[in-house]
Amino acid sequence: MLKKRVKQLSLVLTAFFILLTQHTFSFAQQLDIDQVKSAYLFNFVKHISWPDDDNKSTYTLAVYDDEAFYKSLSLSLNNRTIKSKPLVVTLVYSPQAAKSADLFFIASDHNNEMSEIAAQLRSTATLLVTDNSTDLHNVMINLVYNNNNSAISFEVNKSNIVYEKLTMSAELLLLGGTELDVATLYRETEVALQAMRQSETDLNQKLVDQELQLKNSSKRLTQLNEDLKSRTEQANARQNELAALKLSIDQQYEFLKVKELQYTEIVKQLSSVKDEFLQQQDSVKTKENKNKKMAERIEKNKAILQQQQENLTQQDTQINKQNEQLEVRKEKIDQQRFYIVLMTVLIVLSILGTILVVALFIKNKRTTNKLTDTLDNLKNMQAQLVQSEKMASLGTLTAGVAHEINTPLGIVVTSTSSALESTNEIKNKFEQGALSKSAMARYFNAMEQSSKLNTTALERVIELLNSFKQVAADQVVGEKREIEMVGYIEEVMSTLSAELKKCRINYRYSGLSEIKITTIPGALAQVLTNLVTNSLKHAFEDKTSGNITISIERLNKKSIALVYKDDGIGMPSEVLDNIFEPFFTTKRSSGGTGLGMNIVYNIISQKLKGKIDINSQVGVGTIMTVTLPRILDD
Repeated sequence: MLKKRVKQLSLVLTAFFILLTQHTFSFAQQLDIDQVKSAYLFNFVKHISWPDDDNKSTYTLAVYDDEAFYKSLSLSLNNRTIKSKPLVVTLVYSPQAAKSADLFFIASDHNNEMSEIAAQLRSTATLLVTDNSTDLHNVMINLVYNNNNSAISFEVNKSNIVYEKLTMSAELLLLGGTELDVATLYRETEVALQAMRQSETDLNQKLVDQELQLKNSSKRLTQLNEDLKSRTEQANARQNELAALKLSIDQQYEFLKVKELQYTEIVKQLSSVKDEFLQQQDSVKTKENKNKKMAERIEKNKAILQQQQENLTQQDTQINKQNEQLEVRKEKIDQQRFYIVLMTVLIVLSILGTILVVALFIKNKRTTNKLTDTLDNLKNMQAQLVQSEKMASLGTLTAGVAHEINTPLGIVVTSTSSALESTNEIKNKFEQGALSKSAMARYFNAMEQSSKLNTTALERVIELLNSFKQVAADQVVGEKREIEMVGYIEEVMSTLSAELKKCRINYRYSGLSEIKITTIPGALAQVLTNLVTNSLKHAFEDKTSGNITISIERLNKKSIALVYKDDGIGMPSEVLDNIFEPFFTTKRSSGGTGLGMNIVYNIISQKLKGKIDINSQVGVGTIMTVTLPRILDD
């Protein structure tokens, strides 16, 4: 008995302390608003009982995305005890993280999320405390701030507290709170349900129209698949022709290499012969000079002979010797003439070799022209293959969107059927006169949940169709326009979510929250589609799960970087060196064309005026960095 009186006295003193704080706040400024809120939260935990109170080791109070109030609350309440158990204050950034908390405080900045937060935390035995919330249907305890007298009071929605199997002590309202009028809330719920029914009718009509559009799209997709099949057959035939042309080019290239070696050898021989000819020419000039000098001496000797005729007998022997020397020199001159004739023959052969080289050059030029024509044909065929890849990518998007739409539509059908059964049950009870207040409460709650599920599912369908319509239009039109980069990437990845789920691949975006660029959205969408398809086919082929991360970084005022990461099997150096080569693939036996990454490279470098770099490590994953201009020039 004494303990009960002490408890009541403590409660009265606490209420008096809070009321005194409210009335003297503007006068003395002893406690600020955060401290008053802290005192209220402490008493809420104190006067609320949870189903598993006896098994709790601590009481956890979670603050939703409000660092300033979290710091104030930590200073006030951390290391304090309630019901002989310590109180722990935490800061969370998502409702999922607050499921294990006993009390979840939501600041006024997040009141527009109240409906969604309440739905996520339903049946978790978590006490929701809001700050000046207008959504009184979902609150449990709502703090109300009076601007006129700077006082704080609170409102209690007891039905929500009871629904979560929490027990509220009678002394809680003595702290300055009021209990919400349940009848008024029910009337507001009925008005909201009528508006939801009208909205559901409008959404059903839109859904019928969109199903008709989807059927038409399916017919067009079937026609496109048939066209793609015929074009694939044409591409295979042209690929065979290309292989034959490549073999012919290789043979001609080998022939040219042999001729080039022969030409090089002839040039070396001509060069050596020319050097020998120049040496012999210098030797002939030297001999001619000697002969001239000898002729001059002979003339002098003739003059001497005319003057010294009396000495002819004595000098006859000397003259005979000189004649012998002249004979020897004559033989040398004849030999030099033979060398000159030989050099002339070699020069003629050199001229003939030059003519042969010119003929080979003309033939090589003709071969080059043929190769140029072949290259033009290859470029045309590559453009057709790029178009085929684009249509195949569009087909993948359509299949993914159709698969994603089936899930929310199934939810709508199931929820509508459940709501119809509940309506029929209430109708029967009403006709039999057995309708009770608790049955109506269950019916209203079921209808509210059903309407929310239908609205969320149909909004998801509309979002998917809008994303698909925009991405598909961009891929077909291919015009330049300004886009919000982050949102557009999310639209493209949402159309690929079915393929990612099928392969158990998680996608996450990080980096800048918003940035606008002027580019060709259709080309960007095809790049992302090809990168994701390449990862699914190669990086995660032998893995049961994986992760793909996309981030955007601002490099400077003129360019940005799109970083694509996967934690797949990675690539060895020989694959990394040839990844952008056309027709290079490691999956040719399973139908790979080897054009996916080549098309990515050509689109980025030619259409988007950017560049792509790849880093990969076997067993770790692959990082692809795409650098793009913020404004694409014409």
